[in-house]
Amino acid sequence: MIIRAGLALVLLLCCGCFNIDLYAPHGMDVTLLPSDEPVEVERRWRTWYVAWGLTHVDNTMPDEYIQRENLTEVRLITEDNVPDAFHGFLYNVLIPIGLVPQTLVLQGNRPPDDPSAESAKDVQAKTVPRPR
Repeated sequence: MIIRAGLALVLLLCCGCFNIDLYAPHGMDVTLLPSDEPVEVERRWRTWYVAWGLTHVDNTMPDEYIQRENLTEVRLITEDNVPDAFHGFLYNVLIPIGLVPQTLVLQGNRPPDDPSAESAKDVQAKTVPRPR
C-alpha cells in the first residue's frame, strides 16, 4: 500500500497544467491550419513553467515567432518528449521545485507574395553574374 501511494505521489508530481496563449500579433491577420495541410516553416522551442505549469518563467509565446517569420497561416503543436520528461522528473521528484518544460512546435505558411518566402535557390537563379 505504501509503495502504491508513493508511486501515485511521484506520478502526480510529474503532472502539470500548461497555459499557452495562441493569438495573432497586433495588426496581423492569421488563420489556423488543419493538421493535414502542408507547411513551409517550422520552429521548435522549449518554454519553462514554474509551480507545475501555473505561470511562465520565460515569455516566449508563439506570437513572437508568427510576427518574426511573417506567417499568415499557423498551427501549434505541444510535444511531449523524453528530454521534457527527464527535466520534469529531475525538477519535480529529485529536486522538488516545480519547474517543468514544454516543447512547442509552430508550423505555418507565409503569404504567397512575401519576398522572404523565396528559397535561396530561387534567389541564386535570379542573380545575374557580374561581367569580367
